[in-house]
Amino acid sequence: MIDIQMKREILLLLKRIFWKLPIGSHTKEKLRSLYADRKEISEEYSINKIQISEKALKNDYIVDVLKTPERKSEHYKEYLEHNNVSTSKDSIYIAYYLTQYHPNAQNDDWWGKGVTEWTNVSKAVPQFVGHNQPKLPGELGFYDLRIKDNMLRQIDLAKNYGIDVFCYYYYWFNGDRLLEKPLNMFLEDKNMNMPFCICWANENWTRRFSGTNVGILMKINESTKSCKQFIHDIIDVIKDNRYFCINESPVILVYRPSLIQNPKLVLEYWRNEAVKSISKNIYIIAVQEKDAETNWTEFGFDAETEFQPKQLINHSKEITAEVKPIRADFHGNVYDYEELVENRRYNKDNNVLKKVYKAVMPAWDNTARRNQRGTIFHKSSPLLYKKWLVDITKYTVQNGLLDAPLVFINAWNEWGEGAYLEPDRYYGYAYLQATRESKDSVNVERSC
Repeated sequence: MIDIQMKREILLLLKRIFWKLPIGSHTKEKLRSLYADRKEISEEYSINKIQISEKALKNDYIVDVLKTPERKSEHYKEYLEHNNVSTSKDSIYIAYYLTQYHPNAQNDDWWGKGVTEWTNVSKAVPQFVGHNQPKLPGELGFYDLRIKDNMLRQIDLAKNYGIDVFCYYYYWFNGDRLLEKPLNMFLEDKNMNMPFCICWANENWTRRFSGTNVGILMKINESTKSCKQFIHDIIDVIKDNRYFCINESPVILVYRPSLIQNPKLVLEYWRNEAVKSISKNIYIIAVQEKDAETNWTEFGFDAETEFQPKQLINHSKEITAEVKPIRADFHGNVYDYEELVENRRYNKDNNVLKKVYKAVMPAWDNTARRNQRGTIFHKSSPLLYKKWLVDITKYTVQNGLLDAPLVFINAWNEWGEGAYLEPDRYYGYAYLQATRESKDSVNVERSC
């Protein structure tokens, strides 16, 4: 009989083979989505009750959980006010910004009155000994993005610690928007003085936050006609004098480029409409999907950017069996963040000859959204994050193919996916301090 670990290894091999197949990116994404949907439904029906694993370290797990209220990392950092806000343009750090932290009518209808991302975050539990869950916020608390003071403090923290640009997710569904209030509030208040850009999150909005199409709540219209209309919705946004530009061209990211039919035609339309409306071209970046082989500049994009951990999953060391999950019905995957960084598995050969902006993640753990089916990068730390960030920043400032020294960070505040820079109770301001030190250290080297 094939044991669970061997099954995982076979599945990983099959995934790697699949992404190497010589078929189009759009087709691959459709097939991946169909597989993920079936897997999601299968796992949903197979989980009837919690089963404790015989291999789990039960007593150690109980002790670990009971230590949660007072636990702090050895890397914990207090707030540090930096005397000068980093204004160097040797490197530009762009952090993705999620706006899912305020009650709204759609969430009330779909999940219950008052539900926000914090609802998921607060109910997470550790899946094995040493698993840092739940993720509990520090200074900012369980903030509400309807309150301007919260956004103003986020901007102060970002500037103090070296973040140059917020990239807001923009949820647009053929004319309808979701989670628009924080960005609208930001646009109306010029005191929120922070450079920003947007990433069109052009994928289906689903009930499970699983990356599948199971339980669709709002569906993306992939037609050429619908995709063309997106540019008209954002003209007033890219007019804002805080909007981030490359060579005076407003920067727009597309999260799922494979879901745009006829991308050359759509992007040409966007550019023409931008020139008509604001007398400027636009700079369009394709966010790489799991199939990173596609050269999106051949389809009308100006460049690509990595998005971690999408491109890393199939190249990371899995350690699920080693961590001994407490649940026998654990269907998630645990990967080794330390091994990933120390062996520089984030350096992908297929990106060297393309115009691709590098990206980093401080950590990744979507247990809050997926419970025992989460994807976890274990053994992450501020020091390892800094090592990765310094490495790709050096690469970026020396890369002559790029139009600007951009480095993307996933993310500023993805608490439900364990990918955030904001202060928490376990690390304090350590990830923010690591960000600032990374930028400063590379800039000092270049000035010597």
